Amino acid sequence: KMSESAAEKAQYPPSAMQPGAMSAIMASGIPVGQQQAQTQQLQLPPEDVHAPVHLIAIGSVFELILEFLKECVQLGPLYSFSQPMWVLKTRLMYRRIQTLPAPRLQEVDENGDAVQRGVQLQPITWRKIRRDEGALGLWSGWQARMCHQALRAGLAQTCFEVLLFLPWNDQWGIVTKFLSAMTLATAATHPLDVVQTRMAAGLAGYQGVGVYHALVRAMRDDDAYQGIGASLALGVLSAPVRFAWVRYPLSLGWMAALYPLDRRSTLARLARSKADPQAEQLV
Repeated sequence: KMSESAAEKAQYPPSAMQPGAMSAIMASGIPVGQQQAQTQQLQLPPEDVHAPVHLIAIGSVFELILEFLKECVQLGPLYSFSQPMWVLKTRLMYRRIQTLPAPRLQEVDENGDAVQRGVQLQPITWRKIRRDEGALGLWSGWQARMCHQALRAGLAQTCFEVLLFLPWNDQWGIVTKFLSAMTLATAATHPLDVVQTRMAAGLAGYQGVGVYHALVRAMRDDDAYQGIGASLALGVLSAPVRFAWVRYPLSLGWMAALYPLDRRSTLARLARSKADPQAEQLV
């Protein structure tokens, strides 16, 4: 009788009993080759498979909100310390493509030829940023950066859990669905990435404004999706390091190899699709 009762019970792999679907990617084969359930299919309990669509949608919305709040609490203190370094790095990159507006009056010599004078820009330092913009200038774009990272992480987890209801939940299926969720989250939150980069760089029109007004300006100037291709490629290629699939010290070499792509992505987000009217009024 005991054997018959045991045979009647549905058998699920240990990963299916995890309360959160994000734990499946951490516990069922990522990195590949270190878990017991490598060849097992990730199966969902019957009550989850046959759950109504509206309940799944409501649960996903609530989970997105909770994940967003959790990421804000976790990332807030971290970005409070690292934001000055991020601002300095972004402004050093922006200096490579920064141009000064042409003067309204062109200086000429005795023969009537235009005089070309080289302009030497001041070096970017923390002291210069604090002197020009105050102490808060070192934390420019902090709120936009935190919102972007928290929303992207929460949206990626929510999309991943929804994708788990679809077939193909073996190891490679989980990897594919997770990378797809990361790509969707990166594309959906890319306008926030553009805003936080431009606020950190101190672009005209993005200083002293809130995240909402900066988003409206980026949408109005058709700059909300500047550099999205490089950002998507960077997100996919950095996933092995972000989620510890590649161990130290190989992870350092991995990220060093991705630095040119990171620089290209940052400069693409800083590039404007059209001239800034405020900058043209400067002399």
